[in-house]
Amino acid sequence: MKENHTQNLKNIGFIDFIKTIFSKNGITPYLIVTFISICTFKMLMIRHWPYIDNHTIAALYVIKGTPNWLAYQNRLLGPYSILGLSNLIGVSFKAAWTIFHAINIQVFCILCFWIFKREGLRISYAINYLIVFIFAFLSLQHNYFYPWDTIDLILFTCFAYGIAKSFPIPYFLTIFVIGIFNRESALFIAIYLMLDAFSFVKGIFPIKLTKPKSLLTGIIILPIGIIFTKFVRELLFISKPNGLPDIEHELIGNHIYLLRNLNELFFSNFTNMNFYISIFILVSFGYFLGNFLRMNDCQLKLLIMSLIIFTNIIIFGIINESRMYFIILPFFLFLWMSMNIKMKNFCSSIS
Repeated sequence: MKENHTQNLKNIGFIDFIKTIFSKNGITPYLIVTFISICTFKMLMIRHWPYIDNHTIAALYVIKGTPNWLAYQNRLLGPYSILGLSNLIGVSFKAAWTIFHAINIQVFCILCFWIFKREGLRISYAINYLIVFIFAFLSLQHNYFYPWDTIDLILFTCFAYGIAKSFPIPYFLTIFVIGIFNRESALFIAIYLMLDAFSFVKGIFPIKLTKPKSLLTGIIILPIGIIFTKFVRELLFISKPNGLPDIEHELIGNHIYLLRNLNELFFSNFTNMNFYISIFILVSFGYFLGNFLRMNDCQLKLLIMSLIIFTNIIIFGIINESRMYFIILPFFLFLWMSMNIKMKNFCSSIS
């Protein structure tokens, strides 16, 4: 009788333990996030499956040293991760490309949810913000989709979060070291470290130099990143797939489309299907610039970095290649949250 009573107590304890695991503070929210990531991946595959051969070949050409464009040659982390995954589990490069993106989307969703939850948002709000973030990400899809895109999405979410939390220099150096193997966009981290050396007090002026170590670090790693990028391109690039050199991009490794992009942003986009890109850019920056006078130091740095990234896109990129804005999304989201939601130690929120 006593043994049965003891066993019943153990059973009750086990049942309570299981209930705790699946309670709102346990595993259930992460199961929901996993479901969201699966749905997101499914939508991505529906969007990109017609072009998947082109996407996988683009990554494979980086490994072979024959990318379509010289600027792709230094973007090593994604293609070689796919190659490693392919060899590890014994599947084709194409299958590994698909698995790689599925993993990255899962990591991204878990990361965002963890950040929202860490900052004190209720579970329901955290999931809602994740869905909004995912919706924006899916809305900005383009015909091109590369392995460095989803890595950048993860890294720049960490980057923007680090700005919002005023994390120390080693945090950003870690992201920089990983990011520079993924894409030259990691150079924005060096620019931020230089920017973070200065403090802004209610608006752009006055400016004070308060972190000389941050300024020095940024000044040091920026040329290191540029030299590394140029070195890798020259070392590994053999030719374009047709066997010809990429003479057009040998100087700066990129296009310059400033005048064309300005025309499309303000005029021609409103006569075609790309109108939503112009609306996204103008409304988003219009909102934040309209409120910059009430922004604190951290918020201004999020805004300035998003402007710097956008300036780079409008000069060197193609403004209607909407995937280019993936890395701006975290800055917009955290900036909006810091201005509209009271969160402790998160950009010292004001409203």
